[in-house]
Amino acid sequence: MNEDGTRSTGAWEEAVLCVRDLERWVAALDRLFGWVVELRGPVDPRLLAAWGLDSAVQGEDVVLANPDDPPRRVRLMRLDGVMQRQMRSSAAHWDTGGIFSLLVNVRDVDASFRAAQELGWSAYQDPVQMHFSGRMLRNVVLRAWDGVNFGLYCAQLPPPPEPRYAKAGMAFNGQQSVRDIGAARRFYVEALGWTAWFDDTLRLDCNSLGMPANFVGRTPMNVIIASAARDAAGAWQYGQVELVEWLEFRGLDFAAHAVPPNLGIVALRIPVADVAQWQARLAAHGVSPLMGPASVTLPPNGEVRMFGVRSPDGALIEFFQRA
Repeated sequence: MNEDGTRSTGAWEEAVLCVRDLERWVAALDRLFGWVVELRGPVDPRLLAAWGLDSAVQGEDVVLANPDDPPRRVRLMRLDGVMQRQMRSSAAHWDTGGIFSLLVNVRDVDASFRAAQELGWSAYQDPVQMHFSGRMLRNVVLRAWDGVNFGLYCAQLPPPPEPRYAKAGMAFNGQQSVRDIGAARRFYVEALGWTAWFDDTLRLDCNSLGMPANFVGRTPMNVIIASAARDAAGAWQYGQVELVEWLEFRGLDFAAHAVPPNLGIVALRIPVADVAQWQARLAAHGVSPLMGPASVTLPPNGEVRMFGVRSPDGALIEFFQRA
């Protein structure tokens, strides 16, 4: 319980992707990760109105889940009757704004990378060995359609327990490149009350992000990884965010484009006990709503009360209260 009486938010349970072609995305994510269709249907016009879209806009969405790794979901959304652009068009990791990637644990990074290449996807670099926080990981960052990226990870040392899933777990992290790590910390740690279980400056000893080779190991980054909930093993790896500030590289800022109806990773959605209390708490921290509150139908949650805010770098974070 926070000092103002609000319960700390839980971790995000849903990531929303705005895409052009639902069918090829559904087939690709089933093939790569084993994510299956939980439900499919029209987007509630009240949500589109809350986003500020014209009444002529219509949408369809598909909710994907992993039966072996509940409860998180990924919602694919196609919108018709509106102009769209990619939120982070042709962006590098050090270009700020919005949500850069969703992180996914997989059984075999190299096999997943080869399967992604067969789909026509690419990566920022071929798979690499990564040392992070006392662990050795296999990692690749995939560049998919519509400006969506996936960071794939497989722990190698210390040896992890046998995973529950056949191909991959569900997305567990929404990684963001930020202009000011202090502002990002105040939003996620102070305003939301999340725990920053990692907060440090580091230099990558691998090149999964497409840096010039002579900068690997030399270029510092401020990194925060924060979450509000632990997984079944007690680790802070359930619905988290990773915030990265590059200290020597400067790029473009895409925050202005990181809003619906544009293509890419649109939002992270967090269930809360009381939307009104959370809106008041965020307002007390100087965070104004981008949308809502509004009542919308959000399958499989049914009728919910929802509002959304933007992080200092334009990531859309939506809060919903189940009936």
